[in-house]
Amino acid sequence: MDIRTEKSEIIRKVDQINDEALLCAIKNLLDFGLSYQPIEDQELESSIDLGLEQLEKGEGRPHEVVLADILQKYKK
Repeated sequence: MDIRTEKSEIIRKVDQINDEALLCAIKNLLDFGLSYQPIEDQELESSIDLGLEQLEKGEGRPHEVVLADILQKYKK
């Protein structure tokens, strides 16, 4: 199928949906897809790769631990 046919098919299917939650999910997916920008910043990409390598080595800290530390540090 070409892209025009694909778009027409999607529009036809969406037009048949009566589930508001499903429509909202589709809209969110489209919004994300339309706003997605590929990473072109080499420094940022290198930083992300380093973070992933650290996680694979078990050097990361769970979100709950980090959050608890932040709350404790800035607790009023």
